Amino acid sequence: MRLFIVDFLIILCHETAGSADISKAKDLLNLTGRLKLEDKAALLRERFQDKPDFTISDAASVLQEKQSTLYWTLHKLTQGGYISRTGQGLYSFQNRGAESIQPILSTLASRILNVLGETGHDFFISGLDILTVFMDHVPETYPVLLFAGKSVVDEIADILSRNKIDVVPYTNIKDYSAIRRMSSVGELVLLIPTQEFAYAANGLATFEKAFVDLYYEVSRRNYPLSIQELVRIYLNMRRRMSLNTNRMVKIASRRNIQQDIRYI
Repeated sequence: MRLFIVDFLIILCHETAGSADISKAKDLLNLTGRLKLEDKAALLRERFQDKPDFTISDAASVLQEKQSTLYWTLHKLTQGGYISRTGQGLYSFQNRGAESIQPILSTLASRILNVLGETGHDFFISGLDILTVFMDHVPETYPVLLFAGKSVVDEIADILSRNKIDVVPYTNIKDYSAIRRMSSVGELVLLIPTQEFAYAANGLATFEKAFVDLYYEVSRRNYPLSIQELVRIYLNMRRRMSLNTNRMVKIASRRNIQQDIRYI
């Protein structure tokens, strides 16, 4: 069986084909009318990411759009968090840090955060809940990855159960094939014991930590998410924020998948 990382890299190369000749890719996409918002952001970032700001005229020279379309594009890029408006007719990529992007939690994850936030226990939500902000099509339901201190795992499971939240101890799952057949698979909480809280704050994992955790679950334990969606999440993360790859490798080493992350 082919290694997961090989499939991931094949799809990654396919998704980014033509990036070496960005002007030709832009022309082709413009001709076919399929230039997505994130692709326009990538074109502008290639030219202006190292500059403090750029003007509407600067953007026009790159995108070659008519004025009304250009104004709409810049408005949508600002709304989407790809760029920041720094003044009259001025824009910048300088505020592309992770702090400017907020996770969009599922209803279940929000309930968990509210319930456990009052307990004082160490915990954080990771995986897909943190990363849906980078998805084009978010699943209606999916298992929540919940990490908790080893000494309080049982107590947290009891608290969630009393609040009618279904919990599956992580140690009970060899892979997801069994729980895929459960009707409530999307409403499950997978409770994972940990002693590592350096890459989480306010009950939520960092984007780098969340991606590494999700990558592990998809590649090693058959978490219900396609490899294509995982690749798209990664590409959107690269487009919209400055990924700390050294941090990702360090996080991945805790789960012995650092070689995979280095290849990516």
